Amino acid sequence: MRILLLLSLILLLSLSCSEENNETSICPDGNCWVRLYTDFGEDSNGYHNVTPEWFSETSGRFNLHIESSPTVGRCQYNGVTVVSSKLDSNTYWEVQSGLSFTFGLYNPFESLYTQQGNIIKVRDTTVTINYFQGEIIPVVQESSISHDVKDKMSCYGWDNPKSGPTPIETGNCILYTKRIVGPLIREMIGDTIKIYSETFFDCGLNSKSVRDSISVIIK
Repeated sequence: MRILLLLSLILLLSLSCSEENNETSICPDGNCWVRLYTDFGEDSNGYHNVTPEWFSETSGRFNLHIESSPTVGRCQYNGVTVVSSKLDSNTYWEVQSGLSFTFGLYNPFESLYTQQGNIIKVRDTTVTINYFQGEIIPVVQESSISHDVKDKMSCYGWDNPKSGPTPIETGNCILYTKRIVGPLIREMIGDTIKIYSETFFDCGLNSKSVRDSISVIIK
């Protein structure tokens, strides 16, 4: 009889703990996860070897993608999960000199014209603005970016990727957002940059944040 009562008590406590965990879990399966990745492959050491797009010596940029789990239905607002990420990095650079711009000079009374009637410039001139000299430039913006369902056609059953009926609950659909990292300078080629993320899963008093990071080698 005592053994039966003991087993009943253990079962009751187990069910109570399970219900409590379900009530406090704000992500499906109790796992609020985040994944950072780039458009480039990851090597055996876990580094992403990135080749940025360059338009000038200080214009390097590349995409940083962020995926995450959604929140459960009770944390959503009209079927919309509220998840956002903020980014930071261990790398900055300083504007060493003024910004230079090249303009064409024209003489409206003496300049020659093309056959189409367009004025031909007399010469070019370079103007340097020193206002930004000494400015510290972060390689990643620190402003918050919101997540959205990554594949709404698959998740919501839409026929059009941009529009369709939104369900009353998101379900266990992967969320996604993107940040363009940059501007980078060419002197960073060969350097390793570490980018940190903090992702906020909104669920009122039960909200939580998850931190992650990614290491990038600039090629």
